[in-house]
Amino acid sequence: MFSGKKIMLVATTDNMIWQFLLPHINYMIKAGNTVDCYCTKTGFWFDDMKEKYGLNVIDIPFTRSPFSIKNIKGYNQLVANEKDKKYDLVYCQQPVGGVMGRLIAKKFKIPCIYTAHGFHFYKGCPLMYKLLFKPVEKYCAKYTTALVTMNEEDYQNAQKFKAKKVYKINGIGVDLSKYKKNEKLDAKAFRAQFGIAPDDFVITSIGELNKNKNTLRLIDVMSQISNPKIKYLICGQGPLKEDYEKAIAKYNLQDRVKMLGFRKDIPDILTITDLYIMPSYREGLPKSMMEAMCYGLPVVASKIRGNMDLIGENEGGILFDPTRNAEIIDSIMQIYEDKALRNKFSKRNAEFIKNYDTSVVIDQLEKIYEEM
Repeated sequence: MFSGKKIMLVATTDNMIWQFLLPHINYMIKAGNTVDCYCTKTGFWFDDMKEKYGLNVIDIPFTRSPFSIKNIKGYNQLVANEKDKKYDLVYCQQPVGGVMGRLIAKKFKIPCIYTAHGFHFYKGCPLMYKLLFKPVEKYCAKYTTALVTMNEEDYQNAQKFKAKKVYKINGIGVDLSKYKKNEKLDAKAFRAQFGIAPDDFVITSIGELNKNKNTLRLIDVMSQISNPKIKYLICGQGPLKEDYEKAIAKYNLQDRVKMLGFRKDIPDILTITDLYIMPSYREGLPKSMMEAMCYGLPVVASKIRGNMDLIGENEGGILFDPTRNAEIIDSIMQIYEDKALRNKFSKRNAEFIKNYDTSVVIDQLEKIYEEM
């Protein structure tokens, strides 16, 4: 691992850094490097990184929309900071952060690592996405020293670009020591908090309440499943919260579908879960699914990149078309009714996820750093 370097880490949002990059940043700092994090402040994550983790975090007015004029202002702030601090390396994430970071690398002719958490052009994406995002990624790749991907589809696409080197790693990593069943948890009492009986079958999803995650569809799905023993927990917050609440009220599902908001007790939630579900339209390599696999949970998920990399074809779960409710219902009921199948998926996932432990990913990244 290199040391004594000044690193500019650029991401669009503080949430991205907080959720995915803390182990990587800590690793670089322990190796003797200085890391300054540039992102926009969107919630408690920003202050948490500064106060709890002691990171140097600078608020930059980025937005997720590539068309916002705020991003130009953000870029100018990055330019000013580079002129002042003279970084040795740019490490950038997310579409907007990735573009801004690589433009800095181009302007000042410094090495750059870009991690693609999931290209916005993907198999089955809207044509507009392909026309908008692919040319930008292709252009920026020319100024990328190391382009790091996390799934096979993105890896194959990235090799068509002109980045100096293209890599594939096992995601951002998941701490297997952190995500394990809480043996001290009173599962019966914890379930009771959500109106769940000991013999209920619990389905859980974790993620932002937005169109891409597609979990709003699952409320409609639950309305078509008549079995009262099947319950659904929704962990997350987001712009569609009111739509979820209206759908639950519309189908009178208050007793079977629970919105839990943002949770800091995900290990306990997963401890009482029987099935993890992810119906997203787009994923890179979903961390929440990896967390669920740490608990040996079977998975039902949309048949898209990332999901396919993690659970394969009927290896760790069942894949479905995210636009077809009938397929989602059939997948859920297969797992619910077949205990042997459930156990098969459970054992496979608990073993397979060991390949995605944070220590494995850090080793993969260290090899990239050494090559640079």
